[in-house]
Amino acid sequence: MFLENLDADRPAAPGPFQMKRSLSGDFVFLSQDPSMAFAAEACIDVLRSANRLLGLDSYRWTHLRGANALASGFTCTPDQTLVLVGGIETAWRPDDAHLRDLRSSIRNAARLCLVGSAVFVPLAAGVTGAKQLSVHPNFSAGIEETCPSVDLAETATCHHKAVSSAISPVAAIRMMVELVGARDGEFTRTTLLRYLGLSDPETETITGEYWRYKRMAQGDSVISDVLQIMLDHLEDTLTVSQIAEILDVSPRKLERGFRDLLRQTPLRVYRDLRLDRARCLMQQTALAMNEIAVACGFSNVTLMKKWFVEKYGELPDQVRLQAFCGPQVVD
Repeated sequence: MFLENLDADRPAAPGPFQMKRSLSGDFVFLSQDPSMAFAAEACIDVLRSANRLLGLDSYRWTHLRGANALASGFTCTPDQTLVLVGGIETAWRPDDAHLRDLRSSIRNAARLCLVGSAVFVPLAAGVTGAKQLSVHPNFSAGIEETCPSVDLAETATCHHKAVSSAISPVAAIRMMVELVGARDGEFTRTTLLRYLGLSDPETETITGEYWRYKRMAQGDSVISDVLQIMLDHLEDTLTVSQIAEILDVSPRKLERGFRDLLRQTPLRVYRDLRLDRARCLMQQTALAMNEIAVACGFSNVTLMKKWFVEKYGELPDQVRLQAFCGPQVVD
C-alpha cells in the first residue's frame, strides 16, 4: 500500500490526508537507537492523551527501541502506521543487516512517518517514492544530493499522500496531533493541542469526560451550554429542571437532546463530570476524601465511593495510594 500511495503517476487528490485508508490507529514506533526512545514515548503520550479525551481505546502502539529490535523478525502489517524516530544530529543510515526488514515494513505499512534523521531510511532501503518531506536543515543538503526529486517542505511537519514527516522529535509531537485530528476531527485536534499544552491555555479546566461529551454534542449549542453549566456547578449540583430554567428550555427537550447525542441522561453525564473531577483531586491533592466529596457535589463519601467504583473499577483509596506511592502499589 505504501508504494501504491506514493505512485508518482497517480493524480493527487486535494488535501494532505486524501488517503483516508492510511490513517491507521495502530502505531509501531522504531527508534534510531535507545537514546531516541524518549522521543517515541513523547509521541505515544499524544496517543494516550487522545484515548483519554475520546474515552475510547482508539489508538494502540508498539515501541521497538533501536534498530536491533528488528532482529526478532518483526514486520509492520498493512493496517499499521510505522513511525521511524530519528534525531537531528546524525543521519540514520541502517546497515545491510537491517535494511531488508525495514524495506518490508515500509512497503507493508498503511502510513509511514519519518522523524528527523529517519528521512534517510527510505532512501537507503530503496523506497524513494516520497515527493514532499519536512527535513531538518542539518540534513537538507544530504537529501538534496541523494534524492534531488524530493521537494523539501518549508514547514516543521508535512503530510503527503501516505507519508508524514517532522523535522525533529519535538516537531513529531505536533505531527502526531495532526494525524489524530485527521482521523478524529478538527475539534479533537484543537482540544488535544490545549490538553498537551501546545497552545495557550484557557481558564476553563480541561477534563477527559467534559471534552468527550462536548465532542459527542457535535456543536449543539444547548447541549454545549448545559455541559458548561454542569462544569461550573460541580460543587453545588443543580437539578435538570434548574439547568433547563437557566437556558429557558423544557427539561424534556434537554433530556431528549442528551439521549440522542450523548446517549446518556443528564444526571449520568453530570455524575461522570463530578467523578472525573474527584479523580483529579485524589491524584493531585492531599484533600481528605470527605472534602473531595463535598467539592464534587456528593452528599457523602459513601455515595461518592459507590459511584467511583462502578465507573473506574477501583477504590478511591487505591487511587490516592498510587498517587503518593506510585503505580507499583498493589492490593
